[in-house]
This record gives sequence, C-alpha cells and structure tokens, in this order.
Amino acid sequence: MAFMLNERITENIVRNLLREKGYYNDDNLIIEEQSSINPKIDKLLKNSSKSGNGAGHPEFIISFKNNPDNLIVIECKASISQHESKNRNLYKDYAVDGVLLYACYLKDAFNIIAIAVSGQNEIEKKISTFLWLKQHYTYKGMLDNIFLKSTEIENIIKQQSKPFAEEELIKKAIEYNSFLHNYSIPEVERCTLISAILIALQYAPFLNSYKYYTSNKELTEALLSACESVLKQNDLDPEKRQIIILEYSKFRNNNDFSSDIIYNKKTKKDEKNTLLRDFILSINQDILPHIDESQFDILGKFYTQFIRYAGSDKKTGLVLTPCHITDFFCDIAELSTDDIVFDPCCGTAGFLVAAMNYMLKKAGNNTDKHKKIKSSQLIGIEKRADMFSHACSNMMMRGDGKSHILYGSCFDEKNKEIIKEQKPTKGFLNPPYQDGNADEQLEFIENTLECLTKGGICVAICQMSTVVSDASKVIEVKKRLLEKHSLEAVFSMPNDLFHPINVNSCILVLKAHYTHLENKKTFFGYFKNDGFVKQKNSGRIDKNDCWKSVKDFWLEKYINKESVAGISIINNVTAEQEWCAEAYMETDYTNLTENDFIETIKDYVGFLFLNNYIQLATNSIFSNQDISLETANWQYFYISDIFEILEKAKCSNASVLLTSGEDVFYIGAKKTNNGVMEKVVTVDNLISKGNSIVFIGDGQGSIGYTNYQPFDFIGSTTLTLGYHQKLNKYNALFLVTVLDLERYRYSFGRKYGKNIVNSARVKLPTTRQGTLDWEFMENYIKSLPYSGSL
Repeated sequence: MAFMLNERITENIVRNLLREKGYYNDDNLIIEEQSSINPKIDKLLKNSSKSGNGAGHPEFIISFKNNPDNLIVIECKASISQHESKNRNLYKDYAVDGVLLYACYLKDAFNIIAIAVSGQNEIEKKISTFLWLKQHYTYKGMLDNIFLKSTEIENIIKQQSKPFAEEELIKKAIEYNSFLHNYSIPEVERCTLISAILIALQYAPFLNSYKYYTSNKELTEALLSACESVLKQNDLDPEKRQIIILEYSKFRNNNDFSSDIIYNKKTKKDEKNTLLRDFILSINQDILPHIDESQFDILGKFYTQFIRYAGSDKKTGLVLTPCHITDFFCDIAELSTDDIVFDPCCGTAGFLVAAMNYMLKKAGNNTDKHKKIKSSQLIGIEKRADMFSHACSNMMMRGDGKSHILYGSCFDEKNKEIIKEQKPTKGFLNPPYQDGNADEQLEFIENTLECLTKGGICVAICQMSTVVSDASKVIEVKKRLLEKHSLEAVFSMPNDLFHPINVNSCILVLKAHYTHLENKKTFFGYFKNDGFVKQKNSGRIDKNDCWKSVKDFWLEKYINKESVAGISIINNVTAEQEWCAEAYMETDYTNLTENDFIETIKDYVGFLFLNNYIQLATNSIFSNQDISLETANWQYFYISDIFEILEKAKCSNASVLLTSGEDVFYIGAKKTNNGVMEKVVTVDNLISKGNSIVFIGDGQGSIGYTNYQPFDFIGSTTLTLGYHQKLNKYNALFLVTVLDLERYRYSFGRKYGKNIVNSARVKLPTTRQGTLDWEFMENYIKSLPYSGSL
C-alpha cells in the first residue's frame, strides 16, 4: 500500500523543532495554531484566504509579549514538492507561497518572520525563512533549512530594522557606480536603470521570476513590461506613462544588457553576461527593503554619486540638494500635516520625499491622514524627462501612486493654473544653477510665490549671487518680490555644502502675497558650519553627529528672531541692498589679541627672509613700549574713507601677458608668501605702485584676505589696491591684521570686489578728534616681537 502524505506529520515536525529550540518554555512567547486571539491579527487576515475568499490562517502564529511588533508565522505542506513554486504565486498549494501571502497581509502592523516547512521526516524536511519588515514593500530571504531560536529571530529583526544610514547608501552608490563603470554603462543611464528596476520589482510576477530568465533580451523586455504594469496599476495617465517608459527604454538597445558575453574593464576579460540579473538581485536585496524607512531621497543620492566624476550635469545647472537640507526646509517652513507642498523644479523629488516623511511622522498613527498626505498634499513639476521619471518612481515607491508631478515647465500658464487649483501652502525649490543667471533663479522663486495661497511660505536654496548681485536685472526682480511678497529670512550656507561642486549658496524664506513693508526687519543667518565633514569616498557626512544640535540652534535663533554675534542679525533691507548676513553682521573685535598682530608680523618677516630682503629674522622689538589695544574705544571707518585711492590691479591674464623672469613680483589671489605667485619680466603698463594694501577679491582659498606690498609689482585684476600718504610698513601690518578679521564676510559667491571694498566698514583706533590714528597703529606694531626685523 502506498504511503499517504499527511500535513499533520509536518506540523508535528514543527512542534518538535519549537520544543527543541525552547519556544514552549519561553514565558515571553504566545504560540497559537490555526487561529489567534489577537484581534489585530484576525483583522489583518480577514481577507487572506489562499483560495481568494474570506479569512485564512497559517498553521502557527507566534507572538512576543515583550515586543508586540514582532510576529512569527509558519506554513506547512506535507510534500517537499509543494515547498515553493517558481513564481511564488500559488498560495494554496505551496508552503513558501502561502506563508508569504500571510506575511504580506500582516506586515502592515508587524515585523514578520515567515517560515515555510515541508516534508514528512527529519531527513527530507525543507525549511525556508523570510523577513518582511513592518510596512516595507517586499520581503528578504534569510535562511534555508535552519530553524532559529526566538532570541536569534529577535536579534535579526532588531538588526535589520535599523534605519538605512546615509553613509551606507553612499557606499552602496559608490559600489554600484564602480560595478557599472567596469562594464562601460554610461553615467546618464545608471540612475535610470536603478529607477526602472525599483519600479519593476513592485510587480509581483517580475519579482518572483527575474532570477530564472536565461535570455538577457527577454529579461530586459520583462523588466520594461513590469514597469508599464506598475505604472498602469498606479493609475498614471497615458501621457506620463509614455514619458517614463520612453526614458526607461533607452537601455533596451544597449548591447551591454542584451548580449550573452560582456567585457569587464576591470578584469580585462570577456565574461558570461549576467550583468542585468545580478544588478536586479542586488537592488532587490540591498535597496528595495529600505525604500519605506529611508528619510531621504535614495534616487537623488544615487544620481549625485553617478554624476560626481562624470560632470555630466554642469551645463544643465542641476545640483541636487543634500538630504539634511531638504529636511531643514520642513522645519524652516514649520510644516504641518495639513500643508500642501509644491516644488516647481523637483528633480528627483528630494523635497517632496522629505516633506512626505515629515508630515507622516507628525500624523502619527492616523492612517487616513497618511493616505491624504500621499495622495493629495505633494505636488511638483519637472521638465527633464529623466528627472521626471526618477521623481515619479520615487513618489510611487512611497505610496503616492498617482503622483501629482507634472511634466513640463513651471512657467507654463496651463501648468500654473493646475497647481493653483491645488492651493499649495508651502513652496520648496532649488532652481537650476548657472553662472550669471541670478535673476532667473529669483524668477523661479517669484513664479512659485504666485502659485501659493496668501500667507504661504516659500523656501528656496539659491546661489549667493541672487542676494549680492548689483546687476540691474537682479535688482528689478528683487523689487517685484518685495512689492508683492515679504522677505522673512536669508541664511548663508556652508561654502562646501554641495561638495564636490563649487557652489556658494543661501536659503531664502518669503511669505506669499504680503507686501514687504518699509519698516519690516528681516532675519539674516550666518549658518556656515553645519557640523558636516568631508570624508574620502563618502562626501560630506555628519561624522560626529552634530547636525541635530546645530539645526536646533539655528532654528531657535530664526524663530525667535535673535541677533547673535557671529551667527545672526536682524536688519531692514531694500531691493538695492545685499540680502545676506555678511553685509550687516558686526565683527567681534574683543577676540582680537596681541598674538594676532605678532602672527601678521612673522608672516611678513618670513616673506622678507625667503626673498632675501633680510639676512636674519629675530624676535627683537623695534621700540620697547607697553601699549594697550582697548578695542572698545575704536570707531568704524568705511574703507573708502581710510584710503585716498582705491584701484584695481592691471594684469587680466598672466599666462598670456607675463613671462617668467627676475624683475618684479607677480601678485595673485594668495595669502601665503605675501601673495607672490612668481617673479616675472617687467611690463610697464601693468605695474602697480608699492606701499599699498592689497585686497584679495577672488579665489576660494584666500578671498577676503589682505597683504601689504612694499615694492612695485604686477597684480591680478582680482585684486583691489588701497593707497594713503601716511601708510607705511608698520601701520600697514596693523591694518592687515584687523582687515583679515572681516574675511568671514567673503566667499566665491560674495567676492571682495572694488564695489564691496568701497562700502565695507572696519573698526580702528581713533584720535581725540575722531580721525584714524595712524600713529597709534605704527607704534603698536613697533612694540611687538619681530618688529625689529621689519
């Protein structure tokens, strides 16, 4: 008589395993069979029947008393031939398929360990274990043929539940970039490929079958077909679907994906081509499980990393906003759960992702509010097809199925009307950056404000030139902004915020449709240190966990409109004036010490010694006097009042106009060695007179510094030169020391040009008559160590 398979035998095998691993002796565990007394579990399983009708229950449900968010479900089948189907979609007949169906229903409220067991004895039994974290899109295969202890399961859930750190994502992006580079995949296709894979993996038939394709062409077609199915399921209109699929289809004709053999640049060998399948596998295992939990724009991070070395987006002006800044925008705007957020040039949807996460967190466990936030409170526009595709996929993966992102220009009147109908209350944007387009960046802000409801808040991060340029076009836009809207704040941001791209930026905050009154004060923040550090292969990271405390400090000063020395100032401004803290903050001269002046003297003496103007440098004092600085009694002087002549140096192109020689120094944008770049042959019409103060107006490393030039020289046109008949080497070094305290005001985005030099102020000692005390400055330097070597 043939042996009859019996599922009850398989269940007994599971009971023995539970007993062996100590489950029945653990007071922390509740072990139930075929049903549950937990109403939450019953509610979630009410439509989970494997036949498609009514409720269903796995053979075993194991709950944790001390951690009610964790759950183990076990499904049994008698025959090992019924352990797992190819596509894992035959829920009634296969153990793996069935337990994953139950996990899919339960993962809305629990972290699920799903275990499939089949077989009739210890020798033949099969065990498969999966992890499906709470509210994640997909599961992760864990172990085969090993039955874990409950403590081991808790540790796995704890470890896997850790948020996906930004540094980990950067490392993964670098790894992917290197991997795709080895196979000559163009930079512009890399992020598109990841975007398409992430969308395709949301289609269950593709998720369960991609590993089994043997033809690369068929796998490519299946991937694109899966993308189209997901887009249809999410009710994207045909026009949007066509744009996205057309973008994804670009790699269809790439032979590197479809050929059977591929050349690896790293190994310099032809290999069997499993590139696409391997990449999908890695995305599925390492990225997709973290999409829901990530508090930042994953696709944006990949895109930034992929173009980092290619430089492919320099001409387009696309500079994606760092994740901690997108989050900062939400705090600045005091985002509420009822706000409607609009991004008119949304790129990969970084701001919308940040706003979604922020509002969902504020909404707590209100699932109805979660749905509303995702479905109708996040809107955007993007004109680049690749960015539009990334933005849509980013939002869809987070539950914004219909994706309120328009394809086209935010200046298009039809698009603007559509946006206005949504009544957005907050506008977040990072307009395209290009040299010389400060007025255009401001027009993006102006356009966004037009779309907001009255009192809506617009937060924008722009190049520094938008707030410091004196170009007539820029001033005209600023005038229009103040006529219709109110400038609430401007924050000067870290110089290397967009590393490795050299962009100096600021954040503007404006209130829509409230005229900026003449007596209104604006908050200006000098927010140059966010605590991030540059690290090789990781970019700028919050290595020392400083950002939260820095952000809280900044927000406190902004919200309370506090003026803090070196950090912030409150000031009235007009359209013609600069809109930045650097123009109005007062320097703290109490920090000025005798040692600052000694260091200036030493630097200058070093220059004299290195260039053979003196044979010996000692710390001898020129005049033995005891002189006190007493900075509290100093007064402010405009630089234009200190110097009788302010003029530009004359050499516009050193490589063309100058020849190396031994006649005269060529002085450039350099602080060390007194600004000397090299010695050159004299060119009479390029000579500037010596005995001058040199203001360095450009060059990120030295901009804002000053030097004293004793001899005639040739200087770069980026230098401004100051002359006065009372100037000598002693009082000049005093001036250099004090002027260098003002360096924080200047950067590549706010250059130390002649116009700014003219209007800048500096605090200096005065005579009883209130005039500049040249004699005091000279005598003070003469009283210090090393002055005898001058």
